[in-house]
Amino acid sequence: MTWTESLLPHMRGVLACERELAELRFTWQLIETTAKMVCPAEAKTILPAMASTREAFGRLERELVRALAAQNADKVALQMRARAQAVVDVVVRNLYERTADVGFLATDGDLRAFLEGGAVAREAVEARLHEYIRKYTVYDAVCVLAPDGRLCAAIGEGVAPEGDAALVAEVLNAPAHVERFGRCALLPGRERALVYARRIDGTNGRTLGVLALSFRFDDEMAGIFRTFRRPRDKAVMLLLDAAGRVIASSDPDHVALGRMPEVAGDRQGALTEFGGREYIACTRPATGYQGYAGPGWRGHVMVPADLAFRDDAFRIGATVPDAGLQCAELAAIERQAGAIRDALNRVVWNGQVMAGGRRGEALKLKSMLQQISETGERTRAVFSRALAALSETITSSTLQDLQFVSRLMIDVMDRNLYERANDCRWWALAPALRATLAGGGDPRMLGPLLDGINRLYTVYDRLFVHDAEGRIVACSALSGDGDAVLGTRLDERMREAVLRLPDSQRYAVSPFEPTSLHGGRPTYVYHAAIRAPHDEARVVGGIGIVFESDREFRAMLGELLPDRAGVWAAFCERDGRVVASTRDDLPAGATLALGALAASLAPGESRHALVDFGGVPHMAGVAMSAGYREYKTTGDYRNDLLAVVAIALPASEPEAAHRGSDGAADSPALRPGEGEEFAVFRLHDRLLAITAHRVLEAAESTRVRRIGSGEGLVAGVLPMDDGEAASHVPVISLRAFFGLQGAGDERTGGHVVVAQCSQGRIGLRVDDLVSVIECGEQDIRAMPEMMAGRFRWLERLVSTGAAQPLVSVLDLDALYGMLRERMPGELDAPEALALA
Repeated sequence: MTWTESLLPHMRGVLACERELAELRFTWQLIETTAKMVCPAEAKTILPAMASTREAFGRLERELVRALAAQNADKVALQMRARAQAVVDVVVRNLYERTADVGFLATDGDLRAFLEGGAVAREAVEARLHEYIRKYTVYDAVCVLAPDGRLCAAIGEGVAPEGDAALVAEVLNAPAHVERFGRCALLPGRERALVYARRIDGTNGRTLGVLALSFRFDDEMAGIFRTFRRPRDKAVMLLLDAAGRVIASSDPDHVALGRMPEVAGDRQGALTEFGGREYIACTRPATGYQGYAGPGWRGHVMVPADLAFRDDAFRIGATVPDAGLQCAELAAIERQAGAIRDALNRVVWNGQVMAGGRRGEALKLKSMLQQISETGERTRAVFSRALAALSETITSSTLQDLQFVSRLMIDVMDRNLYERANDCRWWALAPALRATLAGGGDPRMLGPLLDGINRLYTVYDRLFVHDAEGRIVACSALSGDGDAVLGTRLDERMREAVLRLPDSQRYAVSPFEPTSLHGGRPTYVYHAAIRAPHDEARVVGGIGIVFESDREFRAMLGELLPDRAGVWAAFCERDGRVVASTRDDLPAGATLALGALAASLAPGESRHALVDFGGVPHMAGVAMSAGYREYKTTGDYRNDLLAVVAIALPASEPEAAHRGSDGAADSPALRPGEGEEFAVFRLHDRLLAITAHRVLEAAESTRVRRIGSGEGLVAGVLPMDDGEAASHVPVISLRAFFGLQGAGDERTGGHVVVAQCSQGRIGLRVDDLVSVIECGEQDIRAMPEMMAGRFRWLERLVSTGAAQPLVSVLDLDALYGMLRERMPGELDAPEALALA
């Protein structure tokens, strides 16, 4: 059993569609059987066509149900896969930053001085560590331990005063940092402590101790689950450890910590059991980030199978929007459905022509044709709803995917910029910077310190330090033009903003605009005040860190971009000014017309919509920045940024003429046989007719053998089987005759009406077959004399009702004569045309 087949019993909407199609299949069989019994002689000419149509219906029924089920299964799998991937990838990205933090903080000069022999007191070290976790609020404890495991200094609750000799021993034997999850003697009250630890070495390489950072794991996972939870969500998001054990759950009452649900190793997902209930589950490993693979954890999402498809699209009587997004499978099914509809039209039309003007058994045939017509309309309606549901499933799946990715992108951006706000505030507390700007040294000596930081934190183009007057006195040189920046003055707005910062928790960010500090390119510059060593109220200057916005933002967008042809993404401000995009023709500083898409979005909100960008219709998802932890959530900073993810819709094709019932089909109330019958068809936006007794049959346009390009008056020839010998009938393009657009385009000519005129047989290519109607004398109007010369081809006009358009009856003999005048000799030898 395939993946889709195993899920089909849970798709209530698809099953409803399958039942309706099965009922229609039975109805067609009943009509066919009844026709054979009631009017076998009259029905024998249409029964083969009905049989082939019924067989085509059966094939399409199976294909349509399979496609509906597959698209619904793919939609659910896509949503679950995206969330499972996001759960593990977001936390792994966060943990990558922690590996960088522990490595950098382990080189802190104050920590080294403290461990080397008391140049810095414990109280001062703990005060500095307190400042650290005030900035980097992802940590709830920071500890410094001696090489024998003793606790030397700590900040945070629940730290064991005796330290942790086992942890220290593990770190001293490790080549780099140690990442430990679970119980830890250093934090005895926690079942799931996540600790990052690294050796602290002196400048001479001697081991001085160990630094340990405790990450707020439970708090972090709760935030991730909140971000990716959907309204009325029945899915459970889980984080599994390497052994498959639940270490975080979005709903612990549903799936408790420590449980081991069945892992769905297939990328598509799997049908699993848990607690005696069937679930659809998806498990995803971490993608990894910057070479860091994480602790081997996996994201896992599971939803009860009986609830997974409650929003599937097919509903009896439902109407759904069509965004025009097609797939090859849907296009193929629509073509097959169109072919069946056209075949039914021909069966009914040909039957009506054959039964016209006859009595007795022919009236029974007319009754059967009426049943065929009504059942055909039911069939059309069911197929129409099913195809609309299939299209809506594809469309909604894409829209929801774009919206989800936009939320993921803006969340990753918020988390990244949170780190930037932390970095500038923490580095502003560096003792060397404070002492130097307070008058204790040559500012130029700060260059190597800034270079060292910049080498470790390559997300910055440069770091610089300025004095209280805004003059840049030190700058990192990695960008190559540090000397050009030295001595220049900071923008006065930002200098005043730095001087106004009330304490070490506050920071300032420049607008996103071009700056000479970034080679004239637009970016954000994060600022923090540098204060005198023993006077927190005195601002002696500031530090600025210039973010590599284009490179870093484009990397975020590119790494998270869905694997879909033509999809693109952008970060922009609420007014549409672009911060970064994946499109070369949409650079930073350009404007994206967001309109109402972003106007009313509140922080953290997201939506999807069909919008126009540059006159091109798109499907788009958009999400507004919500901030992360205290960043942009506590009044510290306001900057409404959005992530937009969009895909252009295919160019819409001109709509084909409306197919189906028409006012012309509603013939006046007459007793059968009392009026004159007309075979009505449609050409573009007009209704035309031929007296029914002249019609021989309606044939498929695909039977026409084209001549040349097929764009002239003669579209080709139609092979006819005359019993003993084959012959050919010239086919005239009425669109070309009347000068309408689309001549030669097979999509606009669905049928060929073969008729008999006094000069011979002729085929007329038409858009659609309407009906055969019977009209009384009062509804038939002769051609006005004033129009006869101008409209030679028009024989009469037929009224089919006060609110309906007039039907123009063609004079076949006059039409044939006009064609011979335009094409002398061409209609006289159709067999020669067939050889052309």
